[in-house]
Amino acid sequence: MTPKFKFTSILLAALIGLLTLSACATPAAGGGAVEQPHTISVTGSGIAYGKPDIAIAQIGVQTRDENPGRAVSENTEKMNAVIAALKELGVEEKDIQTSNFSVYAQQNYDNNGAPTDYTYVADNTVSVTIRNLSKVGDALGKAVAAGANSIYGVSFGVSDQSALEAEARDKAMADAKARAEQLAAAAGVTLDTPMNISEYSYGPAPYAYDVRAEAAVGGGGAPVPVSTGQIQVNLQVSVTYIIK
Repeated sequence: MTPKFKFTSILLAALIGLLTLSACATPAAGGGAVEQPHTISVTGSGIAYGKPDIAIAQIGVQTRDENPGRAVSENTEKMNAVIAALKELGVEEKDIQTSNFSVYAQQNYDNNGAPTDYTYVADNTVSVTIRNLSKVGDALGKAVAAGANSIYGVSFGVSDQSALEAEARDKAMADAKARAEQLAAAAGVTLDTPMNISEYSYGPAPYAYDVRAEAAVGGGGAPVPVSTGQIQVNLQVSVTYIIK
């Protein structure tokens, strides 16, 4: 090997060594290495409970006929009566929204299982927001008396959940700090400031109440008994604390 080749090999080895050292340390502004901070990572949970102030019901009308036009015509007549009954109770136009409308053919069979004719089924469902909870039972009863024959249930919620979220967030942060302090004490270290905070929301969880359309048929539109219950907002935070 020539002296020139030896010199080149030594120079390459030195450069590789410098690159390896630079990868093992974080350079500071002055050119020195900065040690990465030691941390503790925890997850805190918080739950806030609130009283609902709105109810949302899925109210539908289903009609059947051998003629599709008659099935739709009858369905429209009954749904218009349902909507009129809801408006009489103070439900506003903006709080009544069509969520489903469909017409489909259902095959009929004779006693031997052979296909015969068709029955046409028309379905129309509206999502109704009721802002006066004292009228929820009346609304369901009047809707059924007017022709609704499918109510998929009632869910209760809050129109503004920001206050519940703030309460749940405070509880989650307090829970995270308590957990971190316990871990730090067990490890013989002291907490410093948080380095990272992440939030995960799991709410609100509405209280759902199943209602059968038959419940109000015999009462001629009598109020359906309902219970508003309560809702909850679940929130989690992941916090990384620097320790010293």
